[in-house]
Amino acid sequence: MKRENRYFVIKLTDAAKYLTQTQISGLQEMGEQVNEFRAADGKPPMHGVFVEHDWPEYEPTWQAIEQRMDAAPNSGA
Repeated sequence: MKRENRYFVIKLTDAAKYLTQTQISGLQEMGEQVNEFRAADGKPPMHGVFVEHDWPEYEPTWQAIEQRMDAAPNSGA
């Protein structure tokens, strides 16, 4: 399994610290638009768990995903 960057994640505290309110509002609008188009395509809202690289759960989480992918051929989740 090859690890890939599949998501665009911005930590809310980083956004508040480094972006203007106008930029934050723009991000929120874009997120809402993506959600609307996902819904129009019949896709559910995106939900997930983000594990930062310096957390002790990071590598075990990757290992769990790799084990699941290796056990289920052709599951391009």
